[in-house]
Amino acid sequence: MHHGPPSRRTTGGDTLFALGVAALGLVLAGGLLAAGGGSSWLDRFLPGASATAGPLLPSPSAPAASPASPVPSATPAVTAPPLPASTPAASPAAAGPFTMNLYRKGVFAHQYDKESCVAAAALNMLNVIRLVEDGRKPDVSAKTQRALYARIVELTTAEDSHNGGTGPGGWAALLTAEGYPYEVRVYASRAAAVRAAATALRATGRPVGILAWAGVHSWVMTGFTATADPAGSTSFTVGTAYVLDPWYPWVSTRWPRSEAPNAPRDAADMKANIVPFKLGSGPYPGRDGKFLLVVPVDG
Repeated sequence: MHHGPPSRRTTGGDTLFALGVAALGLVLAGGLLAAGGGSSWLDRFLPGASATAGPLLPSPSAPAASPASPVPSATPAVTAPPLPASTPAASPAAAGPFTMNLYRKGVFAHQYDKESCVAAAALNMLNVIRLVEDGRKPDVSAKTQRALYARIVELTTAEDSHNGGTGPGGWAALLTAEGYPYEVRVYASRAAAVRAAATALRATGRPVGILAWAGVHSWVMTGFTATADPAGSTSFTVGTAYVLDPWYPWVSTRWPRSEAPNAPRDAADMKANIVPFKLGSGPYPGRDGKFLLVVPVDG
């Protein structure tokens, strides 16, 4: 049974025409989508086409961000300001307290009589130098002191000691003749002399001779403590000096008590023992009222 108007029979030409129209529609829809705003037109003629097809080409002006890219922070990076160009670098050698001591057990020689303090001091210095530098066994004999005393007398000039015997110049000359250059130096103040002694000891690694008791006695400074290392600072204070006193264990009736070898001498003790040069056989121009050292001059 047939209802409605009769249908026309479909031919091959009709089919080709329909396919052509459909292809043209898709081309037009693609162009509109690429230009933007084409999805609504496509939906009007082909409902749901824009949702399923998606964009035909990515937008060149808005590339997709990589999911792994971090989100930029709005807080600017903080850069530490550079140090001023005038700021000096700290010197490790100059920082903090400093202690040095060349003393070794067995180096001390007590003077064999009341006139031989210079010879005993020279022997103490030779013992320290030779043991520390060469490992030589110390010699503390009275025989060696007597031989050194005779040599120092020969090297002492009238300007060095007006009444003969031994003087600081002869002391320095004896050490120099033994292969260890020394010289006499004069300072205007005790503080300057003690600082110079520490500086020379630090620079050379050799002990320093000190004229004590107004020049009538000889000490050997083997070490010290200071507020800074003299090798890296010119602004330091010597707190204590380590001393070999050849008079020990004798006791003086005029001067402070002599201390055992390597005893630390504080500022008060140095003030009581290291007093301005003044000998009864004077005058000694350039020395009177000053402070004298016998100082090593090379390392």
